[in-house]
Parts: sequence; structure tokens; C-alpha cells
Amino acid sequence: MEIGIVGLPNVGKSTIFNALTSGNAAASNYPFTTIEPNVGVVGVPDARLGRLTEIAKPKKTIPASCRFVDIAGLVKGAASGEGLGNKFLANIREVDAILHMVRLFKDPDVIHTMGGVDFKRDIDVIETELMLADLESISKQYDKVSGKAKSGDKAAKEAMTVLDTSRAASRRASRLAPSASTRKSCRSSRC
Repeated sequence: MEIGIVGLPNVGKSTIFNALTSGNAAASNYPFTTIEPNVGVVGVPDARLGRLTEIAKPKKTIPASCRFVDIAGLVKGAASGEGLGNKFLANIREVDAILHMVRLFKDPDVIHTMGGVDFKRDIDVIETELMLADLESISKQYDKVSGKAKSGDKAAKEAMTVLDTSRAASRRASRLAPSASTRKSCRSSRC
């Protein structure tokens, strides 16, 4: 299992990463301290493993582990390439789950890239950017597959059913986005 730690810059992603992994990722008071993702592996304790090993007597016992990935901070406009947007979104696509960090603490000595702490706005920014990236990805897949479906490719026709459903859901979600200007950042005409 690989879990990506995501959020705006300076919300504590690297601090949590270090706490979870006993790592030493840089955690500083300026945006984009993390550019390349930090990766740490943590063993998952399971008291049953010893007993199962005794019963099954495998050649090798491999305990479960979890990989944590400290991903660079996301900023508003990432879906259209702002900040480290494209790199951030590419790193997110590689993980199995997302741990979304949101800043709730006020500290004048820790910079907030959007001017001040507002957890609802910050959640909306991250969720909107992820939705816009998903919508663009779906639109690209749709363009690829639609030609094959028109030519009678059975697998492509089945994929189109899933893509049509995904597009409709993404469109509904994008209408819930906080602002029209954010929605316009989706570059695909099919958005």
C-alpha cells in the first residue's frame, strides 16, 4: 500500500511524514521545501503473523508494510500547471490512497500561501484541483477511445460506457467547484 500525503504548502505534510516514518525530510517555513517526493516505508505490526508462520511454515515470512510519500504542496491552479502542479498531479497518480493534510493552526511565523488559515477554502482548493485533473484525464481517455469505439472495437465500446459515466460525474462535480475561474482552468474543450 502506498499513501500520498497531500495538501497546500506549509500545512505540516513533511512533519507528519517524519513522525510516521521516523524520517528526516526537510520541514521549513517556506513553500515548496519538498520538490522531489520523500518516501518512507513503515512496517505494519500484526500479532497473527507469527502464529500463521508457525502453522504454514513458509520459506520466507514477509510482514506487511506501508509506503508513505510526502508530495510537494499543491496550489490553486495546479490543474493548469501553476506551482509544481503537473509534477504534483503525476506523483498523486502513482499512489494507492491520499492522506489530505489541512492546516488548522494559526502561527504568524509560518507562511500561508493563500494569506491566512481557512480550512474550508483550503479543502475546496485541493479537491477542485484533483477533480479538474481527473476530468482532463477522462477527457483525454475519451478522445483516445471514442475513435476505436466508432470503428466497432468491442473493448472500446465497453470502455466508452465507463468513460461516459465518469465524464458525467466529473462534470457534475466540477459545477460544485468554488469558482468559475477555477473551472476554466480545465484545458480540454470536452470539460
